[in-house]
Amino acid sequence: MGFIDNVKTAWQNLLTMDDYFNDERRQRLERQATLRDYYKGVHRKQMKVRTGQADDNISLNFVGLVIERGISMLLGEGIEFDMGGEDDEDERQQYIDEVWRANRKDILLHKTAQFGGTLGTCYMKLLPDGLESRDNENKMVPRLVPLDPLLMEIETFPEDIDEVMRYVMRFNIWDDVEKREVARKEITERIFTAIEEGGKIVGFRNDGWSVKNYKSNRAGKWELMGEEIWDYEFAPILHWQNLPLAGSVYGKSDVIDVIDLQDRINFIASNVSKIIRYHAHPKTMGIGLNAAPEDTAIDGFWKIPNADAKVENLEMQSDLTSSQAYLLNLRQSFFDITRTVDITSIADKLGALTNFGLRVLFYDALAKLNSKRELYGEALQELNHRILTVSEISETDGGEVVWPDTLPTDEREEVEGLRFDLDAGLTSKQTAARERGYDYEVEQERIEEERVQGDNIGALLLREFNQGG
Repeated sequence: MGFIDNVKTAWQNLLTMDDYFNDERRQRLERQATLRDYYKGVHRKQMKVRTGQADDNISLNFVGLVIERGISMLLGEGIEFDMGGEDDEDERQQYIDEVWRANRKDILLHKTAQFGGTLGTCYMKLLPDGLESRDNENKMVPRLVPLDPLLMEIETFPEDIDEVMRYVMRFNIWDDVEKREVARKEITERIFTAIEEGGKIVGFRNDGWSVKNYKSNRAGKWELMGEEIWDYEFAPILHWQNLPLAGSVYGKSDVIDVIDLQDRINFIASNVSKIIRYHAHPKTMGIGLNAAPEDTAIDGFWKIPNADAKVENLEMQSDLTSSQAYLLNLRQSFFDITRTVDITSIADKLGALTNFGLRVLFYDALAKLNSKRELYGEALQELNHRILTVSEISETDGGEVVWPDTLPTDEREEVEGLRFDLDAGLTSKQTAARERGYDYEVEQERIEEERVQGDNIGALLLREFNQGG
């Protein structure tokens, strides 16, 4: 069987695939649901709670912390897009900035990165003319919709997981007409037209995509509600991996490897809490008492008939140092496995760290960050390309993503380094100004204005002196 026959057979199998959840998809959804719960701080309780007793369970949500720190490192205070034009008047630059402003770029990307960091895969749907521009009244621009990975499924060619054949989105919604909750399904799939030569099929041509919407009837069958044709070679949905995962079309979550470790951390923390609740308060005990004391008020005086009786406080003989050390060890292991820097472990060294020392300390976290930038950057460039294409802009190159500097720096070291480069003739004043965040041309104009004003004031003072003023 040749390649064309393989493709045709695979495509027919996909079209006839059973819509019910298979085991693989069910297991993936269960994992994703667990990851989302843990991100939100909804963790499995590690200690049983008996009726009438206090609940000593504690959840130290390091899962959520690692994901949020990853988002902050990736996006910082925001990213920019450089479309490569000569100036700010470039048509593509203006249009891309306008589209992203209308879609509230920073918060949109933050939500998308939350999906990726938690569940491993990001999805963005492109709706042409779906949003009103914030720059021009009565002008519509594309709308970008981050899709929930829990609702999504991707089907690819068996021999090429990079070739998507179909996106399937399933969800439930309340139907006001039928007064019941109905299942909905949206299938976005390739349209293939057979290429024939001499009465034989020799290949297939991609003629765009179709978007079909279904809902379940009372008999549990799918009914087609409508179909739209997406007349582009790319789909209206773009997906990308949060972290690379070889052999899978889906990406890797930031925290997929540490759920069990999170449970163990919660158990130790809960156990320590329970020990403190039971034993932190001193317990008073009497030895050799023949009768109950007459007065046991906290601020009262004990009256004990037996002269040989003793009253003592029973207190904890340990401050749980070993338990605290074990909990700290688990915490450090958690951050090591997720390739995240634990700030609390270096709090006493921050004042002595140099820029080089910071980069050594953050080396693993930066390596992870670079992997994310490769994946997110390529996806955002492709997304910009699609925005320009559906908007019929002549040049559709997706440009470059300008990422923020994620690490704090010692400003004195930077200034000393620039001064050395200037003195050695290794760089220009214009480049040094840009590195320091100044607009060289603007600053030169201001310096010249101040010089002229200074000359004018000096000449005025000189004239007044000569005139005896």
